[in-house]
Amino acid sequence: MYLNIQKNICSDSLPLKGAIIGFGGVAEYAHAPLLKRDPRFFITAVVEPNEIRRERAKKIFGEIKLYEDLDSLFKNEDLDFIDICTPPAYHIDAIMKACEYKVNVLCEKPLVTSLKDLRKVIEEHKRAGIVIFCVNNWRYAPIWTKTIELVNMGCIGKVQEISLSVLRTPNSGGGVTDWRKKKDIAGGGILMDHGWHNMYIVNSIVRKQPICVSAKMKYINSQQLELLEDEVELTIDYGNTKANIFLTWRAGYRKNFGFICGDKGKIFINDDHIIFRNNGSAIRYNFGLPLSKGSHHLDWMIPVLNNFFDEVTGRKARGENIKEAAKCLYLISLAYESHKNGYSSVKACNMLDE
Repeated sequence: MYLNIQKNICSDSLPLKGAIIGFGGVAEYAHAPLLKRDPRFFITAVVEPNEIRRERAKKIFGEIKLYEDLDSLFKNEDLDFIDICTPPAYHIDAIMKACEYKVNVLCEKPLVTSLKDLRKVIEEHKRAGIVIFCVNNWRYAPIWTKTIELVNMGCIGKVQEISLSVLRTPNSGGGVTDWRKKKDIAGGGILMDHGWHNMYIVNSIVRKQPICVSAKMKYINSQQLELLEDEVELTIDYGNTKANIFLTWRAGYRKNFGFICGDKGKIFINDDHIIFRNNGSAIRYNFGLPLSKGSHHLDWMIPVLNNFFDEVTGRKARGENIKEAAKCLYLISLAYESHKNGYSSVKACNMLDE
């Protein structure tokens, strides 16, 4: 079970006092604008080792405390939550420190990058009685909200096949230090990056325990970076449903597309619109900016903050988000294992319901 019991923060304690850990592009463009204007949250401090980025945080938030390390933050600040926006390798230390001080956690994906760290997070957050909440924001993209709604309404019947493709150029993301191409910092390549989003999207559609996973990967052509995958073909077998995911950092352009096929209809996903086909008719739904347009989507982040706030304050039962994050990492880990074992299918155990 992932639910835990904590003394909930009551409305008299609002706004929730928080600190942002890591002030790169994601923090500046996807988190700070909302946290700054939302009366439920009050950012009192930022932890950032880079002096230029600390000054940027100060310019945005004004009178806040600036720290270079986590120890100084926790020794000097009385916090309700931290918002982790560092590269993935640094998530685990920040989460463990938050558990030690019994401070709630909002964290960018991936939550952590190994099953060993995941087990530590689950164990320690239960002991501390805090909320650990991963920013799985793509599920709130209007195109996915509508697609999942159509599936849940039974418009295409029983889902039989899912196919999702994510095309990105070789220079995608990574911030000032280009950390996405450094395995020791990123924790993995495109599977850990874009694969994470696709795992929880697929799980939102299928809602069944996977049976097995198989994957084949290609790697960045560099001796130093030989273990960092930049292209992935992945299949998740749910029994009567199969999900095929293709991810690449080798494309000449950016695009998200795919389809969901049921026994009564089909939904085509094409970046900025979907087409729903059923009984010989077709309906097109348009959604403005395409999924592939950029990384910072404020409108997708609003529901994330709402749900995080509701878990922290006891307005919503806890546990679903961290369970979702655990499933993402588990499936990703199985995919790495499959590739390592010659692309063979790897059985998925029911470990996540323990």
